[in-house]
Amino acid sequence: MLEQIKNILSEYTSEEITPESTLINDLGLSSFDIVSIVIAFEDEFDIEISDRDVRKLVTVNDIISYIESK
Repeated sequence: MLEQIKNILSEYTSEEITPESTLINDLGLSSFDIVSIVIAFEDEFDIEISDRDVRKLVTVNDIISYIESK
């Protein structure tokens, strides 16, 4: 799953992606990037991520945990 997430994120950043990476500070993603990434995650993993839950996704680990819980 980490590799799938990294593949999606790598389309939006050239920074090194680790489980501890924060989306905004470490990877330099904009809010527009995050919206696009959420859509990509929803398509890739066949899940729905609410706007309220998007705010909880701060690090790559947060994304992994969230997707695993779905």
